[in-house]
Amino acid sequence: MVFGEIVNTIQDLIFPAGSLCPLCGRPGDPGQLCPACLRAWAELGRGMEICPHCGRFGNFSSGAGLCPECEGERPPFVLARGVAPYAGPVRDALHLFKFAGKRELAAPLGALMAALTADHFPCRLFAGAVPVPLHPSREKERRFNQAALLAAAVARELRLPLVDRALLRGRETPSQTSLSRAGRRVNLAGAFLPGEDAPRLRGKTVLLVDDVYTTGATAAECCHTLLEAGVSSVYVVTLATAAIKEQGRQEES
Repeated sequence: MVFGEIVNTIQDLIFPAGSLCPLCGRPGDPGQLCPACLRAWAELGRGMEICPHCGRFGNFSSGAGLCPECEGERPPFVLARGVAPYAGPVRDALHLFKFAGKRELAAPLGALMAALTADHFPCRLFAGAVPVPLHPSREKERRFNQAALLAAAVARELRLPLVDRALLRGRETPSQTSLSRAGRRVNLAGAFLPGEDAPRLRGKTVLLVDDVYTTGATAAECCHTLLEAGVSSVYVVTLATAAIKEQGRQEES
């Protein structure tokens, strides 16, 4: 056995296969992000305020501590929260997940979202986890819906039903990346429809799951559709939430 093989054998004994951080490759607990990655994510939000309604990060202040958008018009959901600001290593992780096809990241990223949900929301009230849908053509192109994979992981961690046919995307919409908040609203108006699972959620509270909360246009439009279908109330959880100062550079599914 050559030296390199000996080193690999020792490493395998100390850190069994699958115990490397799925983002950076450092040793860690199986299937979880390592402490170094989590510290880097936590640093992104250092010194920022969090809007108590939509959960966006930023440096703002008002009488109620709301961000400027929620101060002007509160979105229709009860609360929204994201794990970390959409920047730096968090943006890199989501790009690996969405655009490089690393579906295996859904489990560790969803576990973080589930922990956030358990800490901030009344999980016992949720009748199910509802993913934000992609249009079928976009899903066919990407080969998966990132929100559906995250919702499945969240549902599994919290032991909630996954209700992945409560919402449908009725029409394809242009990319939101370069649009203003008002432009995103217009772009998404009427884009979502209640799906075949919506009737069983009437009168109930649900958890809407997406990867990124940017201006809140997608979450608000989905929420309107669910409320009009008879859902009682909607909470929103995302992996990342736009920092208000970076809003113009963010993207939304």
